[in-house]
Amino acid sequence: MKNFDPRYNDLPKTEIHIHLEGAIRTQTIIDIAKEYNLKLPAYTVSELDKHVKVYDQMRDLHAVLEAFAIFQNSITSPEVVERIAWELFEDSAKQNIKLFEVRFSPDWAFHGHNLDWDACLEGLLRARERAEREFDMAIGFIAITSRSRGPESCVKTVDWAIRHREDILGIDLADSERDFPLRDFIPSVMRAKEAGLRVTIHTGEDTPASFVADTIKLASPDRIGHGIHVIEDMEAVELVKERGVTLEVNPWSNYLTSSVRTIDEHPLKELFDLGVRVTVNSDDPEVLDTNLNNEYRIAHEVLGMSMDDIAICNRNAFEASFLPEERKDKIWQKYFSA
Repeated sequence: MKNFDPRYNDLPKTEIHIHLEGAIRTQTIIDIAKEYNLKLPAYTVSELDKHVKVYDQMRDLHAVLEAFAIFQNSITSPEVVERIAWELFEDSAKQNIKLFEVRFSPDWAFHGHNLDWDACLEGLLRARERAEREFDMAIGFIAITSRSRGPESCVKTVDWAIRHREDILGIDLADSERDFPLRDFIPSVMRAKEAGLRVTIHTGEDTPASFVADTIKLASPDRIGHGIHVIEDMEAVELVKERGVTLEVNPWSNYLTSSVRTIDEHPLKELFDLGVRVTVNSDDPEVLDTNLNNEYRIAHEVLGMSMDDIAICNRNAFEASFLPEERKDKIWQKYFSA
């Protein structure tokens, strides 16, 4: 499904919801396995793709999350983290992405091989410096605290993010809402906000509008990851609008995880028409075999958004970006202002 149609590829873009752990090239997984003696179900790209990519709609979000085990086991060293990040930046530059926020879960991604978080961050920063220099991009990082790792992990992640707040823009709370309720994580989220970190929270992906409303009332996040089920409740829609919360929408991901029944029924355009500040993103491009160009194609050719509508979504992403104003304004004036 990756798309390089000039109609979409030539547009300068902003992307604010993409997971580093879901953006590892298949060949890179094979290279890492050979170097570190890791066992894989296959050692050619065509065969391994059957195990690491989701091509068809799955029964639910949990089924897709299970596909990440091989990706997680591939994160074996700070040098590998640097390579993965660099290749993601390279792939993004080929799509003309100029403002780019990447999120990762240090406790989930780095614990399998007991990696030093600070050393991994140094690798990410080296990759960022090179990419910003070679591709003229502005890149920022968000630290995810994974609900499934528990409240103690959230405390650890937020403490780490605060300590590195010059390089970490904000935090994200991800993983299953149903299994791990928000109230257990609120103290850490509030501490992050008090320290000046920005906040985005996954909600309303496979949960009803009430979960989004509760998240906004309890945590006052700057942005919501997914949030598409607010469409089920106009009071929730109005709450999102009143609070100025931006939704980080990922159409193809929402279809593959069965968060929407069919791609044609995705509420992106309906939310846009209602005045919700929506953005378009790719979520986990390698796992889901997509890219931002493909998400734009879906928005335009399947969901009926005009190219002007998509340009507004792009500006929404720019305005909602956690990147410092000076860094993002410089790129915006150079590539987007026309």
